[in-house]
Amino acid sequence: MASKMNDRVDAMSFSEKVLHSTSNSSELDNFSEKPHAVAGVVSQDVDIIEPPADMVRAVPGRLSPWTLMVVVMELCERLAYYGASLMFSIYLQKILGRTKPQAVALNRVNQFMSYATTILGAIIADQWLGKYKTILGFAILYLIGLVLLTLSSADFSIDGGFGLPGFCIAVFAFIGFGTGGIKSNVSSFMAEQIPTGYKATKTPGVYEDSKLTVERGFRYFYWSINVGAFIGQMVCPQVAKNKSYTLAYMIPAIVFFVGIAVFVGGSKRYTKKKPQGTVLLKVWRCIKYARKNKREGQKHWLDGALGAADQEWNDEFVIGLQRSLRACKVFLFYPLYWAL
Repeated sequence: MASKMNDRVDAMSFSEKVLHSTSNSSELDNFSEKPHAVAGVVSQDVDIIEPPADMVRAVPGRLSPWTLMVVVMELCERLAYYGASLMFSIYLQKILGRTKPQAVALNRVNQFMSYATTILGAIIADQWLGKYKTILGFAILYLIGLVLLTLSSADFSIDGGFGLPGFCIAVFAFIGFGTGGIKSNVSSFMAEQIPTGYKATKTPGVYEDSKLTVERGFRYFYWSINVGAFIGQMVCPQVAKNKSYTLAYMIPAIVFFVGIAVFVGGSKRYTKKKPQGTVLLKVWRCIKYARKNKREGQKHWLDGALGAADQEWNDEFVIGLQRSLRACKVFLFYPLYWAL
């Protein structure tokens, strides 16, 4: 349940960012100025960026097929993740002969990697590859892990002593990185497929509002997470119980292969924004500068970065970073929660 709630937060965070950010946000400015740019071409799907003077009512627009392709890919990924990971603990004890504490520990490492690697996926997408290539690259890595997991659970692997090593390689070297790299990019990539602005409808005074369309998109996206997780958790354990773990792990692999195929099918129609640099590296450089330029009597340890005219940040950025770090103190309780 906690994992699902985290997925919901992942899905909704960008939606709220789009809906509630001010016009001073550089990300939203870029999102608005080029509403549907692909290879330098501006789409005509949206008529007006500013609210029309004659607008009486705003309605959500329809989601494009390529936007729904991203949603389908997320459904398949969640089915694969929950369908496979739900069986890990029992599989480790029943088939691989691990004790319950060992099985729980290995499962916790998998959960940790699934969320910790989101930072890596975000940096790669923002700094170098862009969201589409990053999602696709991590998805291929993920699929390799699912195939390896399936092969490692076969009788010839178990009898040959490759069961546990194969499991660890598949889960920690491939699946953990794959799901994290996808998780940090797929929800915002879905939202980027919706052009920003207002589009006239056949009814005078009624316009399609992209903010409402983004909200609709995230409703579909969130439901895809729940539907995928529900199907995976219902089907895969039953197949493992009545047939074999090899077949049970094969199902997520096949479903996710279909999801990747659907995702790639929309490649030519996607809005693919060029990477503009990650704020995480900017934060890291700001912290290093502040630590290196400490001042006597400063109230906050980041005050050393204030007034740095020759750097890439301004005082407003430093103050915002200070507030963010104070707010992050609540996450100190998370390790205690997951240790229970």
